[in-house]
Amino acid sequence: MSGLIVLAFAGLLMQETAPHPSTQAAYQAPVIRPFEPGRNFGREQAQGDADGDLYRRPLETPVVVEAYVRSYEYTPSDVETAYEQGVASAEIRADQAAGRLDGAWRIVDAAGRTLYDLVLNDAGVGPVEGGWRGQAGWGAATSDGTTLTLDGSGAMTLERAGNGWRGVLTIDGQPRPASLIRPN
Repeated sequence: MSGLIVLAFAGLLMQETAPHPSTQAAYQAPVIRPFEPGRNFGREQAQGDADGDLYRRPLETPVVVEAYVRSYEYTPSDVETAYEQGVASAEIRADQAAGRLDGAWRIVDAAGRTLYDLVLNDAGVGPVEGGWRGQAGWGAATSDGTTLTLDGSGAMTLERAGNGWRGVLTIDGQPRPASLIRPN
């Protein structure tokens, strides 16, 4: 039995190894070279950033207005400018994707008295969800675009009117005219 094990082990040792298929062809440079930055890439400052200090020194004494010769603030660097542009761009995209009911709203009666404050999330697709708060308490708010439902309180029909909405607010079976406006 031990002789059989020795023969099997010897057979394993005598096997020839073949090269891996990926190592058979040598690397060749591509016909069009990729972008290769220079030796000082990333070490040079952008134009205008090398002229002054990036950060303000701590104040040691009060500064009078007459001490300001040019600007009150340092000019933002390219990185700060790019960050601010990215934030502004993201806000614009979010506003463009939002539906007509997205944001803060207020339900007022015909005399202009505040009945409810609402915050609605309208993604532009699907149902509108949010919450309401008023003298009677608070709860969830939903809308399908034609009716605004205030869970536990009532419902309001929605009809577009300028920058807001108007309709009939029904609370405990009592209908009354109301408007959905943006708070100041």
